[in-house]
Amino acid sequence: MDRGFEEQLNQFILNKAIIPKSLGLWERYFKKMCLAWQDMKPEIQAQHIIFSADNGISVDGLIGYNYEITRKQSQNMIDGKSAVANYCIFNHIPYEVVDVGIACPQGIGINRKVAQGTKNILDGAAMSAEEFDLAYQAGYNRVVYYAESGINLFSFGEMGVGNTTTSAAVLSGLTKLDPRITVGPGSGPDEEAYMNQKREFVRTALSHHKGHLNSPKEVISRVGGFDIAAITGAMVACTDLHIPFVIDGYITAVAMACATQMNGDAPLYGIPSHYSREVGMAAALAYANIRLDEVPIHGQMALGEGTGAVLMVQLLKTAHFAFMNIGTMVELLEK
Repeated sequence: MDRGFEEQLNQFILNKAIIPKSLGLWERYFKKMCLAWQDMKPEIQAQHIIFSADNGISVDGLIGYNYEITRKQSQNMIDGKSAVANYCIFNHIPYEVVDVGIACPQGIGINRKVAQGTKNILDGAAMSAEEFDLAYQAGYNRVVYYAESGINLFSFGEMGVGNTTTSAAVLSGLTKLDPRITVGPGSGPDEEAYMNQKREFVRTALSHHKGHLNSPKEVISRVGGFDIAAITGAMVACTDLHIPFVIDGYITAVAMACATQMNGDAPLYGIPSHYSREVGMAAALAYANIRLDEVPIHGQMALGEGTGAVLMVQLLKTAHFAFMNIGTMVELLEK
């Protein structure tokens, strides 16, 4: 990054008619966006992308919903009837749903279907190396597509029955952390018997794939999902193209951990939004060098879809507009 530009940016902020550093994280993230762009853009042009896919683990009785829910809720988003759709509509943030593996023959939304769901990770790899590449590239290419039209801030969400379990498996596989640290209730009950069953499922899956968990690609291919692969690809694309992006909750934080290992510069571009109530959130963020006091929204959310990320985009747009338009101290004193 250009040190000359950073000094110019620091002076721009210092000249504003505000107490230095009084806007806290909003100053930090305004600066982070400008450093990513190497420019002070006149406005933020945002795009929210939701990657949808089904997971083979949902056939094992751990999950309280069947495959149909992923398809129906993805269509619900497209129809403007889901939580994230309404967050986007109200805040004038364009969004799309990308089908990278919903378990139905037809494509839902933007059709980049790799397969009709992943395979059961207790029986073998969730996906082949070739399938990982297709999902990863689908995410990467959506970012490239929008970047070419002037989008300068991305946010990501997901939809997929069973994806808190696959995310826990990926995080444990990547970091070697015990499932007690990575497994939360997801959409299931926060009860000890259920949690023990879910932890044991993850432990067993990791044991089956021992020796084949040596890189993010291997870990996601073995125990992950198409949604995680696609989000990881999208985050790496943002890093390669020097575009900031907003992390949502647990699943996207796990993708961020993977993206960080694939491209060590990813933390320079990733901006946290909210602290999910999923137990593994802190560990996933820590792997991407993000401290909990750097996470602005503590709303006890665990919905997914990118709901927290969209709220953060609107807050970033507000902070950006303010810093670009607040007067200088010189102007203030001349009044």
